[in-house]
Amino acid sequence: MSHNTVRRAETLRRWVRQAGVRPVASVLSGHLAMRALGAGIRRCTPPGIADFTRSGGQLAMSAAEFLASLGWQPSQVAEVLGEYREVAGNLAARYAETELYYPRTHGVEAGTSAALYGLGRLLRPGCVVETGVADGRSSWLLLAALERNGAGVLHSFDVNATAGRLVAHHPRWRLKILSAASPETSLRLALARIGKIDLFFHDSDHMYLPQLFEYGEAWHRMAPGGVLASDDVNCSRAFIDFCAAKGQRPAFLFDSRKISGAVRLAEAPQPRAENPQPVG
Repeated sequence: MSHNTVRRAETLRRWVRQAGVRPVASVLSGHLAMRALGAGIRRCTPPGIADFTRSGGQLAMSAAEFLASLGWQPSQVAEVLGEYREVAGNLAARYAETELYYPRTHGVEAGTSAALYGLGRLLRPGCVVETGVADGRSSWLLLAALERNGAGVLHSFDVNATAGRLVAHHPRWRLKILSAASPETSLRLALARIGKIDLFFHDSDHMYLPQLFEYGEAWHRMAPGGVLASDDVNCSRAFIDFCAAKGQRPAFLFDSRKISGAVRLAEAPQPRAENPQPVG
């Protein structure tokens, strides 16, 4: 038995344990049918423009439109994106002095970079979680926002010990390298220790089941008013399907090569003030 066959079998067993037999069987049967018939099977092919429009969400072509579609006022958005010009210059300087491990294309694109910084500033999160670090472009941007806020912690997860060269060290950064053999279990245990999440950003494995797993793990830990975001939602239908299952209308940012998505949870209802009793 070849090494690749063994790895595929181990991966299949892992996903059966984590996701259950039916979802895995559905994806596997679709994959086999696609190979045999050459037909587009829903979970094994990337979404088209029609899928994004049918989701009922907002389609944005800029970070400003994207942030506004998530509920912030244009004046608020303009203020933080005005700050971002300086942040982008500082990031470019950091790139110039850092020996990178990954290709630059592994980092989030220009529009998504501005949107991430904007989310960090506008949401003012106490707890931020990201999966997938690579050289740390998104980590650097989120930390820049937290630093400007003067509060908050970023928990970053990757399976590669080389992750995060752009950041190196930061007092608000907690980088954890997950087990490459069982990343789902490692992530689930780590998230359970973190508690409530104000901002979640997926940028790791962009296949259907890994994306769906991470969205689900983050969702029931999200704080009221929080934002669940994902890069590369054009790679699979996982984000569109997940939002539909949760009754959410996401916002999509069409960047130069990739598409990012986000959904903002409702705020917790405020307790009603009791009517004072008249003094008799």
